[in-house]
Amino acid sequence: MVDSFLNMYKEIFFSVKSDGVESFTDALSELGALSVTIECLEGQEIIKDEAQFEAEYWDLNKVTVLISAEDEVKFAHLNPLNSTIVPDLDWVLEMQKNTPIQVIGETLWIVPSWHKVPVDAKEVLLLDPKNAFGTGDHPTTHLCLEWLVKNRPTGKTVIDYGCGSGILMIAAKKLGSTKISGYDIDSGSMKVMHQNCRENGIEEDVTLVAGAVADIVLANIHLGPLLTLVHTLKDLCKPKGVLVLSGILPFQLPQLLEAYLPHFSLNSVDTMNGWMRVVLRR
Repeated sequence: MVDSFLNMYKEIFFSVKSDGVESFTDALSELGALSVTIECLEGQEIIKDEAQFEAEYWDLNKVTVLISAEDEVKFAHLNPLNSTIVPDLDWVLEMQKNTPIQVIGETLWIVPSWHKVPVDAKEVLLLDPKNAFGTGDHPTTHLCLEWLVKNRPTGKTVIDYGCGSGILMIAAKKLGSTKISGYDIDSGSMKVMHQNCRENGIEEDVTLVAGAVADIVLANIHLGPLLTLVHTLKDLCKPKGVLVLSGILPFQLPQLLEAYLPHFSLNSVDTMNGWMRVVLRR
């Protein structure tokens, strides 16, 4: 029993204001913390202005500390919110169980490889979490997938600029696009994108080539790159083509529109969990 206790680990949780995070985490390390994770407290997720966006920490932060169970008494004077025992589990299996099938608009099913494809699934996109952004669960990606489902690209060409995992371009192909192309500044993401395409039966060359244009251009990236890419994205859009932008926070919308409306007309703006999707037409 004693040996079992000595081999146990616990997580303890703290609430820390932004100006105290650095000194607090230093103290945790000195006390023997095995790892420290900082995230926003529930209810603090939505970024309201530029100052919050640029800040290193949230106003209130949830600090999670992994410790040996026998060391818990060392941290008691720091007044933790609570603590939990870390169970001895197969963490790969746990990750798989916590990565469910996603269904977008009752049409598009995003299925990790360890799940059986449901018999009633319509359009199936096979996708495992890898070292590239885009599994469908983040609001910015979900907003783009939702738009593709509602505006099926049947018979249209699609470019995904900043493609990450390739989830958006693969979804476009599953939903009827005749030609998809993708580009990402990160070479690792490009490798993941090509792998995901092959795993979904897409054997054609999907690398974006010079001079390419498309009926629909998708760009799920942050405001900074979007502001520098105005003319690049304009040139990728066919006349009367559609540009779908995501990765934008509400306070950033005026700056985005100021940059894009001289070249595009505004079609729609939608929000999900504090993130925005902006649809423009050339």
